[in-house]
Amino acid sequence: MSESRQWRSRLSPWRRFPTERDWKSSLVLEPRLVPYQPELVSDGAGLPFAPSALNAPAGQLDPVDPPVGAFAAQLSRQKPAADGSLPRLEEWRILARDQDEVLFGRGLPPRMITVAMRRDGRRDSWSSVAVTQFKTLRRTRDGVRASSWELDPNQQLTPEDTIIRMLVTEQTRSGGELAHKRLLAPDLHDGHEEVMVAMFVTPRPGVGLPSGTLKTPVRVRLPSPVGERRLVDGALYQPT
Repeated sequence: MSESRQWRSRLSPWRRFPTERDWKSSLVLEPRLVPYQPELVSDGAGLPFAPSALNAPAGQLDPVDPPVGAFAAQLSRQKPAADGSLPRLEEWRILARDQDEVLFGRGLPPRMITVAMRRDGRRDSWSSVAVTQFKTLRRTRDGVRASSWELDPNQQLTPEDTIIRMLVTEQTRSGGELAHKRLLAPDLHDGHEEVMVAMFVTPRPGVGLPSGTLKTPVRVRLPSPVGERRLVDGALYQPT
């Protein structure tokens, strides 16, 4: 049997919808209570940053700052846009930085562009390592971006329920492996009108094969009955 056929064979049992037996054996996760607004978000390319960084004014960059100077030099080498305009440093802001990396941003979501600049310690020079355009921002915790989830359509929730069944689709490639052993404690905001839940999955090390449509069944214990409140996936961050 070829390697590709073996891989498909290994995936096929998990593509079926979870049975009641699967749900009964699934993990029950205890969430962490958090504010509704995320502490950090990320577009998946550079450093995570605080949402408040989006409100910082553009055009406050110091060209004497080494990463800013290297970024300005990179902009000067770009070709004019279709309308003939040239890229300008004044359009950019710093979203996040540490000793060896700086994340620059232009514009605002959903039409934001980011450039990650990284320092080469041996040469003590800076260069770009990632450029993203119009990427979705996700809640981020400990360097892990939140994964999307959906409710089990077969669960008939009642106002008294405190256990909800979810199907989690992780954001990184899993190589055909369900995320049972890599699920982290969810973030949960126990609001009056909404119950916001954000799920996190530790990525597998190395480069994995595409995960397709694999969804991991998991149960989450709410600190109070769901009542008439809406259940909201908190993975995506959409600033207002």
